[in-house]
Amino acid sequence: MNAPHSSPRRTDPPPPAGPPGFPGYPAGRPGPGGMPEPPKIGRPDGLAPSVKDAPEQVRDGVKIWYAVSGLQLLTGILQLVLNLTDRRALNRQVTLQTRDMELPAGVTVGELVTGYAVAQFLLTLLSVVVCVWLISRAGRGGYRPRLFLSLGSVYLAMTALMQTFAGAPETGSVVLIVLIGAGTIVSGVLAPVGWWLMSRPENRDWFGLPGEKELAEFTAALDRRSADLRKQRQEERKNSRRDRRDDGDGTSGGSGRKGR
Repeated sequence: MNAPHSSPRRTDPPPPAGPPGFPGYPAGRPGPGGMPEPPKIGRPDGLAPSVKDAPEQVRDGVKIWYAVSGLQLLTGILQLVLNLTDRRALNRQVTLQTRDMELPAGVTVGELVTGYAVAQFLLTLLSVVVCVWLISRAGRGGYRPRLFLSLGSVYLAMTALMQTFAGAPETGSVVLIVLIGAGTIVSGVLAPVGWWLMSRPENRDWFGLPGEKELAEFTAALDRRSADLRKQRQEERKNSRRDRRDDGDGTSGGSGRKGR
């Protein structure tokens, strides 16, 4: 009596491991779509509870930016006082803007000048409040608020540059004009300094930004993946040419047999 025949158990070949350097996937296998995951950005534990634990350069940058906010508020107050005490410049500006318009009943140019001056100050006050909020979050490790502060640094620097080469107004208190110009220029100088201190390479860990090593590893993983894709496309083209050649040989052989 023969023993029952047992076929060998079929085992599927192990899945091919992807190129190394794909974080988040075991054995170096590629992520979704076969592309490596980029380095994570941001503090893994969220914002720090306080700026006291921040690096010294970050704390110095926060102090400088708070000083910039104070200067902006001070220049806004001085500008409001200048506009309300000497209305000649604003009167001329509003008159030129409304000469082709019909003002509503009961509204005078003087009221428009007052509203314009107050609205300008309220806009400055709002920008200062937003700036203080961004500074507090950037000091606690927020990389997005730091990005907005960098844009604000560029704006203040350009404003200070234009203020430096602009001519003095024809009307207004000389003292107020000098103080406003000085505050604008000093703010435009201090803001980039504060941003520079907060953006030093040694502060990357505080903001949760990837270091040079992580970026180099990610770049190397991308290069390896690109090389694998090129190799795969070459293999596909080679297989396609071989299949077309085999199909052509088969067609020629069948035609020859039919002719005989």
